[in-house]
Amino acid sequence: MKNYYPYINVLFALLMIYSCASYGPKNKELPEVLSTTEQVLASLADKIPVTEDEVLKNTYLQLVNKYQELAPALKKCNEKYALTVNYMITLREAQKALQRVDKDFNTLTDKAFILDAIYRDYDAKLQSINSSPKSDANTKIKVLVNSNEDEGFFVFGKLSYEQGLDIKRFRFNRPTQNASQDFVPGYYLFWLEKEDLVGEPELHLIMDDGTEGEKQLVLKTPK
Repeated sequence: MKNYYPYINVLFALLMIYSCASYGPKNKELPEVLSTTEQVLASLADKIPVTEDEVLKNTYLQLVNKYQELAPALKKCNEKYALTVNYMITLREAQKALQRVDKDFNTLTDKAFILDAIYRDYDAKLQSINSSPKSDANTKIKVLVNSNEDEGFFVFGKLSYEQGLDIKRFRFNRPTQNASQDFVPGYYLFWLEKEDLVGEPELHLIMDDGTEGEKQLVLKTPK
C-alpha cells in the first residue's frame, strides 16, 4: 500500500489546484486546458504504480511536481496578461500528448520520454516566467539557426513530445545562414532539410534567462 502514497498525494494536490481556479481569466481557454491536463495526470496516477518501470514512475512524479508549480504561475499571469495563441497551442499539445500516453498506455514504448519532454517544456516555461521582470509568461525568444557546414538549408521543427509524430509544425521563413523565428519558451526539436537531404532532429531548450531574448543554434548538416 505504501507504494501508492505518492500517487494519492498527487490526486489530492491536483484537486487543490483545480479548486483554486481563477474566476476571471483573460484567456478563456486556459482553465479548460489545465482541467483536462489534471484529469489525465490523475488517470495516469492509477496506471503508473502497477508498472515495474522505475524510470517511468520517477519521471511521472517529477512531471506532476513541475505541473503543480507551473499551473498557479500560469493562472496568476493570465489574470494580468492574456496568454497568447501560440503559448496556448503548446499547452494544448502537451495535454494531447498526455492523453495519448493515457490512451495507449499498454502499447506505447516511449512513455517515459514523452513525460520527460513535457516536464522539460514546463520547466522552461516556469523558469522564463520567473526570469521575467513582470512575471509574464508571454516571453518571445528569437531562435537563430545556422548549419555547421554549407548553407541554404531549410529549418523545420516541432514540439519535443511530438518526436514520434510525422509532422512539421514549424518552418523558418529563411534558410541558413539567416534562419530566425520567434518561439514561446519550451522544449523543441529542430532539423535541417535541403532537397532529398533530411537532418536528424535535435532537442533544444528554448527559454528566457533574463539576460537576452535570443537563442543561437548550430544544427548538423544532413549528408
